[in-house]
Amino acid sequence: MDSRFEKLAGAVAAKVLLDAINTSERLAQLGVPHALIGGLAVGVHGHPRATRDAGFLVGAEAFESTAPLLVYRDELRDLVEFGVIDLLAVPPDFPWLNETLMPAMAGEVPVIPVEALIVLKLHADRTQDRADVVALIEAGADPETVTRYLQENAPGLVARFAELVSAE
Repeated sequence: MDSRFEKLAGAVAAKVLLDAINTSERLAQLGVPHALIGGLAVGVHGHPRATRDAGFLVGAEAFESTAPLLVYRDELRDLVEFGVIDLLAVPPDFPWLNETLMPAMAGEVPVIPVEALIVLKLHADRTQDRADVVALIEAGADPETVTRYLQENAPGLVARFAELVSAE
């Protein structure tokens, strides 16, 4: 098991962790660059919390087509199960997130960098996502570093981030 997952064991069901590991291995076998996102990534970055799914940001290699409909490659169709295993395409507004995707190393699940995770959380802007951003800052993500990252990559999210940091 990926050693970074050990600290998640008390908060996350073993099946969810195993799903993440198995999915990452399958994506690697198929040559699909990817990175763990969502609640599991929040946990790896210092704030373990319960989650029921394993979410991955994946490269275009995961899809037969992305427009007008998102269609997974045949080899991935059985892997994806909404709310259990989620494979998300890089949002069109943030093509630079492709740079955060990587092939899996043996025994390790690639995890999105904390600053990029915060971009995704701010972009989604659901209650849990806002709470996750605050928790990531409390867990050690540097607000100044995140602000600079947002200014360079997602300037439209700077104000939303500043609002969350000031409310902390």
